[in-house]
Amino acid sequence: MSSQGYLHRVGFTRKRERLINPMDRASPLPSTSVQNQAVPESLPLPFLPNELVVEILSRLPVKSLLQFRCVCKSWMSLISDPYFMKKHLHLSTRSTHFTHHRIILSATTAEFHLKSCSVSSLFNSPSTVCDDLNYPVKNKFRHDGIIGSCNGLLCFAIKGDCVLLWNPSMRASKKSPPLGNNWRPGCFTAFGLGYDHVIEDYKVVAVFCDPNEIYSECKVKVYSMATNSWRKIQDFPHGFSPYQNSGKFVSGTLNWAANHPVGSTSLWVIVSLDLHKETYREVLPPDYEKEEGSTPTLGVLQECLCMNYDYKKTHFVVWMMKDYGIRESWFKLVSIPYLPNPEDFSYSGPYYVSENGEVLLMFEFDLILYDPRDNSFKYPRIESGKGWFDAEVYVETLVSPMKH
Repeated sequence: MSSQGYLHRVGFTRKRERLINPMDRASPLPSTSVQNQAVPESLPLPFLPNELVVEILSRLPVKSLLQFRCVCKSWMSLISDPYFMKKHLHLSTRSTHFTHHRIILSATTAEFHLKSCSVSSLFNSPSTVCDDLNYPVKNKFRHDGIIGSCNGLLCFAIKGDCVLLWNPSMRASKKSPPLGNNWRPGCFTAFGLGYDHVIEDYKVVAVFCDPNEIYSECKVKVYSMATNSWRKIQDFPHGFSPYQNSGKFVSGTLNWAANHPVGSTSLWVIVSLDLHKETYREVLPPDYEKEEGSTPTLGVLQECLCMNYDYKKTHFVVWMMKDYGIRESWFKLVSIPYLPNPEDFSYSGPYYVSENGEVLLMFEFDLILYDPRDNSFKYPRIESGKGWFDAEVYVETLVSPMKH
């Protein structure tokens, strides 16, 4: 749809509006000399083409847009329109200065406490301010796990039996119905959040594994945000069991690190689920340095699938798959050295990579920045916050779980 037709649809007009002079509502001026002066008529607002108004508004942060909905009916219609939301999402996710990117942090306190801060500030400012987030589910002492983020939506697992989809920028959320699995000790559920671009629906996949049943496949259900319901799909591939980590969303697929027993040994593999076709395939990892006792994990950087692992307890190695599904496109992105580490901690993440190659990750419950250009580390200073259990990067968008 053209921007011209779109603007006509949302009710934009080309009339000029007059500025409201705050002094018009003030009490009469006491000075006679001032009262006798001629007061110039309020000047009209400069005319802006409707296309330019859209271009300006679509680059603003969500907080400003939520306020601007009250300016006039046409702006309310524009900011609430699906076309505008998609344009804003596109520009926000592809911002070269990641000004719309934030990181949510789960504190290591006894009470479940979430904070959020600007990713750009962590890289570029000497000190970063954290905002307290009001988690929609009241659970003072239960720490719900972060499953992932997609287009501004965050997904949390609640007791392994249902999920919460939440856009903290919009302060809107939706809780799924219960999964209804026959849980018993030893069972676990590996979740994953993604977007089906064909039918424009956000989906959560739940892979339920029961290690007590040796020969049974892991059962899989898919939650649709549009229908607010779960349904069964084809079981996880026979002989494959996902690790207790979330699936990573890349190129319309969810990807889990999985274990595949072969004889007396087991292979580390990547199992991929196409969110629209709901079919599985194996994604081949790079030819990397395998080491006993080191199990790789998956991540996402710059919308690409990544694989991370410890090597000889001296380095944390990150590989990136530039072209999804093409094994030859794997390349070693960075190898991060470990500093003297008496507590034997491992790195978590990485969560973000800047344009100049700096890497944001976590070590010993604190965020840390590594610069491969000079092998240097620095700890970003975060106001009113220290000690993090979990983290996830998300984008501020207008996507609301309540509108599906």
